[in-house]
Amino acid sequence: MKKTVQRVGIENGRAAFAFQEVKRAKEQLRENFETYRSYVKKMPSLIQVNGLGQTLAFYFQKKKQNEYKVIYHTLAKWMKEQFPDQFPSGNEELVEVIVHLSSAEYRLWTMEAVALLDWMRKFADGMAKDDGGTAE
Repeated sequence: MKKTVQRVGIENGRAAFAFQEVKRAKEQLRENFETYRSYVKKMPSLIQVNGLGQTLAFYFQKKKQNEYKVIYHTLAKWMKEQFPDQFPSGNEELVEVIVHLSSAEYRLWTMEAVALLDWMRKFADGMAKDDGGTAE
């Protein structure tokens, strides 16, 4: 019973975080929100095919485009909250931390990133519908 309560608490925290971040992205990106939504929806597939490290490196490389930058920073912010011991100074780049993870930690971080992205996708779709967008 306790595990269910803990899982629900983690899932609710993840959902609340994702909602606030997607809402902030919508306000910040305005007319580019559809592009952001598209990138959020594609990211889990990229992670599955290429791995978390490669995908984050790609998003890190593309940070000059605001949509990629917002997604990358959302994931970095969430991971810093969930795994603060991996960011001792608080200034480490997410990709820098990822490359130093053990295999078990890497798998855990991958599952955490995909779970957060799932919530982000749901909220991005819902917010796009609110604007008359073509949510799938």
